[in-house]
Amino acid sequence: MANTGVDIVSVDWTVDMKDARERLGDVKVQGNMDPAVLLGSKEFITDRIMDTIQKAGPTGHIMNLGHGVMPNTPEENVEHYFRTVQNFKW
Repeated sequence: MANTGVDIVSVDWTVDMKDARERLGDVKVQGNMDPAVLLGSKEFITDRIMDTIQKAGPTGHIMNLGHGVMPNTPEENVEHYFRTVQNFKW
């Protein structure tokens, strides 16, 4: 995919971000946390966010879910997700 000339690749949640980075090289990536994580505890959500961000690296990454928010997801967990991502600093 990196050889197609795209500027950014959206990575599905079923693909490990470390593997995606290794395969794509310098291409920017978006994603890719499993939306089911938002059904867990805030501690678990934070852990998964940090894991994804660390694997993606400090540049060229747009943190996002690897799919949309599931209908039964608690709103407070969605809020926690966004606040945690927005407050992250390298």
